[in-house]
Amino acid sequence: MPNDKKTKVIFFDAGGTLFRPYPSVGEVYARTAWRHGVSVKAETVEKAFYARWHERNGLSALSGETSEKIERDWWYHLVRDVFGQLDSFRDFDTFFEELYDLFGRAECWRLFDDALPVLDTLKAAGYRMGIISNWDHRLFSIVDQLNLSSYFDHVTASSAVGVAKPGAGIFQHALDFYQVTPDLCLHVGDSLVDDYQGARAVGMQAVLLDRHAKPYNDTVRIDSLLKLPDLLS
Repeated sequence: MPNDKKTKVIFFDAGGTLFRPYPSVGEVYARTAWRHGVSVKAETVEKAFYARWHERNGLSALSGETSEKIERDWWYHLVRDVFGQLDSFRDFDTFFEELYDLFGRAECWRLFDDALPVLDTLKAAGYRMGIISNWDHRLFSIVDQLNLSSYFDHVTASSAVGVAKPGAGIFQHALDFYQVTPDLCLHVGDSLVDDYQGARAVGMQAVLLDRHAKPYNDTVRIDSLLKLPDLLS
């Protein structure tokens, strides 16, 4: 670990770290579009989604100021761009509302296989745990529906705090809740900028969850959450 002080609180990112879209973003988008009279291939939508997502730098683009309305509008324009100039929607707004609602339900998310085992281990070891995530109000319901609430003392969502990772404000909000100094906290997430660099910038320890073996240098990283307890010890 970056220092030898005893870690007291472990924070986790949510999407891409604890759970993932199911069966995929493209599948959910395509199925929902089909119900609204638009036929598209899931693979095509998936590719367009991630292209538009990276162009916008994800929700970290809202690191300076955000809210539930700002993030909802951000998603609206992203989905609109994903479908490009398609004019086949009889009512795009109704389609978006259904899609937005769907991603607030557990049916569109699946826990990674390594999530519950490591949470059980860390809870048994006496660690306090929390979530820090760039997300809107739907995060709280998703955490409940996936039966994760019992593991976490607090869930920090960017739309509720008013600042997104890697901005310092979202990390400070979590620190204030736990009333602990950043050097006694560890943040685990799958984004180099939002999670790893964002946490380190405020003085937290950080671990990058690198499930895809990307060529990152000078980082403390693991390829599975199951390796976290050994890293802590």
